[in-house]
Amino acid sequence: MPLIRAGLVLAFLPIAIAFITSLIGNVSMFDEGSGSGGYLWLLMGSVPIGLLLIAIGAIVALFKRLKPKDGL
Repeated sequence: MPLIRAGLVLAFLPIAIAFITSLIGNVSMFDEGSGSGGYLWLLMGSVPIGLLLIAIGAIVALFKRLKPKDGL
């Protein structure tokens, strides 16, 4: 489960950063000229990496659930 949560946070972190910096600078978060919109370009890297972490976390959780629970 930690990998799934980390993947979700990583995938959407640039949106949160763009939103927070747009509030601080009192500009639109989609305006690349002000700098806040530039963070949205990070989505091209963070979303695939986040989805990969989510997939790996789901596979690990599935194998942990299917692992036999014998006392050996």
